[in-house]
Amino acid sequence: MTDRPPPPAATADDVTLSAECTVGRQPGYGTVHAMCNQTKDIPLPFGGGLLLQKRCGCICHDSREADNR
Repeated sequence: MTDRPPPPAATADDVTLSAECTVGRQPGYGTVHAMCNQTKDIPLPFGGGLLLQKRCGCICHDSREADNR
């Protein structure tokens, strides 16, 4: 057993970012942010609603998708 406290519970306000968006927020890595392609949820085939890959929750994707319309 460890003396670590349990991790905080996830809330509806928590946002999951892709690796590219996470690194792209660091100073000097802004170009990496544009490499993110996790703009849609990818369901697991025959998974009954389970996700193989979750959509990146970064707010920049909403504006990028609007530009592609």
